[in-house]
Amino acid sequence: MNWKNLFSQPALARLWRPQPHWQVIGQPDERQTFASACHCLQLKGQAISADPLSSLIRTQGAAAAYYVKRYQRRGKGLRRWLGRSRAEGEWQNLRYFDQLGIPTPPLVAYGWQRPGWLGGRLPFGRGQAVLVTAEVVGARDLASLAQQQPQLFRQRAWLEGVLQQVADYSRQLHHQGFVHWDLKWRNILLVDDDSATGLGTGTGPRVLFFDCPLGHHPFGWLRQRGADKDLACLDKLGRRHLSRSRRLRFYLHYRKLERLDAAGKQQIGRVLAFFHDEKES
Repeated sequence: MNWKNLFSQPALARLWRPQPHWQVIGQPDERQTFASACHCLQLKGQAISADPLSSLIRTQGAAAAYYVKRYQRRGKGLRRWLGRSRAEGEWQNLRYFDQLGIPTPPLVAYGWQRPGWLGGRLPFGRGQAVLVTAEVVGARDLASLAQQQPQLFRQRAWLEGVLQQVADYSRQLHHQGFVHWDLKWRNILLVDDDSATGLGTGTGPRVLFFDCPLGHHPFGWLRQRGADKDLACLDKLGRRHLSRSRRLRFYLHYRKLERLDAAGKQQIGRVLAFFHDEKES
């Protein structure tokens, strides 16, 4: 390590330079609507969900609806004081997915109330965090869709289109060494544009990933363990709504295999055993 360069004037200047605490990357009208985190914290709207860590509302803008997520805490346990907060993880991963070409709800604005200590270099003093995404019209999470419209899962072409996209995006993340850690059906959005269902224009269903605050690039054995967990999370509801042959075809597409090999058999065994002692949810 070059200590001289580390303590040079430009390096120290970068250390002390204030970090942006609020970013708006939407359209001009959205820049006004979501001008600051403090303004977003005062917005009124339809309450969608709430827990000790965060709350989510839906608010109507001039031309579109938006989801505003407000974080009361940085995270659970040690994450309340150390490491990346859940809010940071969520917006950083949305941007990462977008870089990889994985569809997500459009990110509009994100950040904190205040710059924080040391110009934002330390994770203290920044107040509440806020994340704003634009509503994807007609989107529903895969878990709700399976419960409310189970007949869709009996349409072969429609189902193949959905599962292939989920497999492709999961493979792409794992190929990059990224683990979602909570890749459940409720965290996968589906926009059904299939005219065969009477819900769209005939371009087919579109899959979007979202709600990934814990995802990151782990090291060593955790990378394989994380990939196994992601597949196990998908299979929690998969085993309820999909046949064994359909689940196998999903895995073969995920691995880009024509036939199951020895490594695949071993991984499937690990995936099936992952939540063996847990109650399915």
